[in-house]
Amino acid sequence: MQATVRNALIGIILLALILAPRPAAGSLDLQQARYLDGVGKHAAAAVAYTSAAERLPWEPSLWEKAGQAYLNAKDYAHAANAYEIALNRQALSPTGYMGWGDSVFALGNAGVALDLWNEQIKGVNPALLWPRIARADQVLGLYFNEIQAWQKYLSYQPNDAAAHFRLGLLLATIAPGEALPELMQAKRLDPTLDPSVESLRSALNTALISDDNAYQLLVSGRALGALGNWDLAVEAFRKAIAVRADYAEAWAWLGEAKQQQGQDGSVEIARAIALNPDSALVESLYGLYLQRQKQPKQALAAIQKAAALEPDNPGWQMALGEAYEETGDLISALKYYQNATELSPDDATFWRALAEFSLRNNLDLAGTGLPAASRLVELAGNDWQSDDIAGQILLETDDLVGQRPS
Repeated sequence: MQATVRNALIGIILLALILAPRPAAGSLDLQQARYLDGVGKHAAAAVAYTSAAERLPWEPSLWEKAGQAYLNAKDYAHAANAYEIALNRQALSPTGYMGWGDSVFALGNAGVALDLWNEQIKGVNPALLWPRIARADQVLGLYFNEIQAWQKYLSYQPNDAAAHFRLGLLLATIAPGEALPELMQAKRLDPTLDPSVESLRSALNTALISDDNAYQLLVSGRALGALGNWDLAVEAFRKAIAVRADYAEAWAWLGEAKQQQGQDGSVEIARAIALNPDSALVESLYGLYLQRQKQPKQALAAIQKAAALEPDNPGWQMALGEAYEETGDLISALKYYQNATELSPDDATFWRALAEFSLRNNLDLAGTGLPAASRLVELAGNDWQSDDIAGQILLETDDLVGQRPS
């Protein structure tokens, strides 16, 4: 009997010795995690929070803290795992859902992130949530949903210039007439956006002169592409085609926009040529396509056709210069670059192209490059690139004083 009692007491003592360190160690882990988090050592804090969570199972909210620390440390996979454990233990807060979404979004799972964020629309600060939803919509190509997300965000943060600008870009893809108010508000809030806004405003004003919705979308798409927003340009061109399925120029621009995004675009270009083989624009974009395919002779033939269709268009003359340059015929190339400046003597674009051609090929720098650079500086002196080109030519000609462009 005494032996039985003694053995039972020993068992209790051993069990106490085994279990007692866990809460104590867990408390120490938690204390250390809070300290490390406070001094910005998030990776170490995440490990300590994880250890504390394992040792203190009655504190499941520690898994969310571990997830947040991993997220701060940019260890997104471990963060997502910690948040999921918190969910499974019914200890994930709305803020935790947002952090979990941030983790999986960073891992490239925009659809999962969107689902997580949409679950918590009423649980967290909407000014923090809606931009996340908008960015996920953007990645997924859900542009109409993205428009709604930015509109809702701006109802909470009306002075966010970047949000107004993005909303303006989006509206330009579906309703060009509605884009201008957002773009102008963006410029008022952030004057550094002025060049981009003015470029778009000019294009949209031109587009809206016409009542042709397909044409409006085409011009808008070209303007978006010029700003580097080729994904939105694709959307605008597709909508133009939806309005008018036989719009050859829209098909050609859709092919160009796809190429700009690293896609093929050949099907769209072929469709454009089939619809209107006598369009100078279609032929010129076909020529660009052929240049990218390393077919300079075929590209030259396409651009020659464009120039023949519109002989007074300086853009096609410049394109011919580029095409001849690709074939190695620099004498012919020089002639067409010069033709472009003669057809449009007050447009800096063509003088820049002539000056760069001369500099790039070290061709008649004193007789052609330097005068072209001088004219470029006269027309676009406020553009630092003009001075840069002129400076390079002056350096190459060892004429740093005598013939400096004015």
